[in-house]
Amino acid sequence: MHGEYEARGPSSLSPLLAHVLDDTKRSIAHEGGLTGAAAISDLVGYVTQAATRLGIELSSFERDEILAHLEGDFHTFGILRPLIEDPSVSDIVVSGFSKVSIQQGRRSVRTQIRFADQRSYEAYVERLLHRAGTSYSTKQPIADGMIGSLVRIHAVHASLCDEGPYLTIRVNRFSSVSLEDLERAGLAPKPILSYLRAMVGINRTVMLVGEVGTGKTTLARALAGTIPHDESVLVIEDTPEIRLDHPHVRYMTTREENLEGSGRVSPAQCIRAGMRMAMNRIIFGEIRDAEAAEAFVDVCASGHSGLSTLHGRSVVDAVTRLELFLARVQRNADRGLLGAQVATAVQVMVVVDVCKATGVRRIMEVRELGPVADGVLRQREIFTYKVTQGQPRWSLVSRVSAHRERLEQLRPSFNFADVPDALELPIEVSYRETANAMRR
Repeated sequence: MHGEYEARGPSSLSPLLAHVLDDTKRSIAHEGGLTGAAAISDLVGYVTQAATRLGIELSSFERDEILAHLEGDFHTFGILRPLIEDPSVSDIVVSGFSKVSIQQGRRSVRTQIRFADQRSYEAYVERLLHRAGTSYSTKQPIADGMIGSLVRIHAVHASLCDEGPYLTIRVNRFSSVSLEDLERAGLAPKPILSYLRAMVGINRTVMLVGEVGTGKTTLARALAGTIPHDESVLVIEDTPEIRLDHPHVRYMTTREENLEGSGRVSPAQCIRAGMRMAMNRIIFGEIRDAEAAEAFVDVCASGHSGLSTLHGRSVVDAVTRLELFLARVQRNADRGLLGAQVATAVQVMVVVDVCKATGVRRIMEVRELGPVADGVLRQREIFTYKVTQGQPRWSLVSRVSAHRERLEQLRPSFNFADVPDALELPIEVSYRETANAMRR
C-alpha cells in the first residue's frame, strides 16, 4: 500500500515548476475555469502556453508533474482522491504540505503524496472547508464539517500548530448500513447483533464505547436503522453523520460561538429541547463533556430510550467516565448516587475496537448494567471476544438477563436458550478475512 501511494501521489514541485503551475492556474481562472472531462484534456495546452510565456522549456516528466497537480484540482479532494477512493483507508491525516499519512485499521502509514508547496496546501484546506460550509481563522482556529454524507473534515489553523495547518479527513465507507452488513464485515456473529437489535426493540438505552476509528458511529447508524417506524426520533450531533431512512426523524446540530462570542448552542441545550419535541427516542452522537452527559442521563432516566457513543476502552472505563462527568455537575453527590443514575439511564454497553490479531473491527464485549449494591454499580457480562488459534471467537458468558422476559415477548423474539455458548462468524466471512490477511 505504501508503495502504491508512492507511485500515484504527485511529488513536491521545484520553485520553477511551481511558478509554471501558478501561471497556468491564473490563465485558466482568467478564462472562466474548466468544466467537464473534455475541458480537462485541454490542460496540456494551458501548461505549454504558460511555460512558453515564462520562457521555460519543460521535459515530458516536468509537464506530467504539473498536470498531476492540476488534474487533482478538478476533483473535490484533489491529490488525495486515491486515498478517499481506497476502501481500506478510514482516515487521512495531513500535518503539513509534505506530510500525508493514512490510517488502516488504526495503523498509521506514511504516504509519499505531497502538495506542491505550503501555499497550495493551505489553499486546498480552505477549499475543502468551503465545500463543507465552514471556515477557520486565528479567531476561530478549529473547524469541523461534512462534505456530502460520508466525509467528515476537521481542520486546525496553523496558528495553533508547529507546522500545519492540520487536516484530518474521516471517510465513512457505508452510505447506508444494516446489522446484516456489519455481520458480513465481521463485526460480530448474528446472535450478538440480534441481541442488540432486540434491546433497541424493547426501548432500552444502548451506549457504544470505543476509541477513535473503531466503528462506534457505524454501529450506531445500523442500530438506529432498526428503530420502529411508528416512533418519533431525534438525532443530535455536532457534525451530521447519522442519517436515517425513517418517516419520523428530526435532526439538530450543535453550534459553536461566533466571532463575537455568542450564538453557541450546546449539546445539553439540544437534548433538553428534545424533551419538549414529543420524541420517543433520542440519538446523541457522542458524549464529550459533563453538561452533555448529565442531560443525556437525565432524558433517558425520565423514560426516553436512547443511543449514544462514548470514548473509552472498556465498560469499566465508560462507567467511570460517565460518573466523573456527573460528579463535575453534581458536586455533592456520592458515587453510589452517580452510579444509580447511570444504571437508570443506560441498560447496555457495547465495546468496539480493532482486533490487534486480525486488524478487523470487532464487538469486544457486551454488558448489561444492573442496580447499585453496596455503593457499586453492578455489571453483567453477556458476550465477550477473544482470538483462539488465530480465529475470532465470541462466548456467551451469561444467559441471565434483567430483560429476558421482555426480549422473549418481542416479535421477533430473542431467546438466550437459542444461543450457543461459542459463537463464530459465518464460514464465508472467515474465509474472506483469511484471504485478505494472506494478501497483506
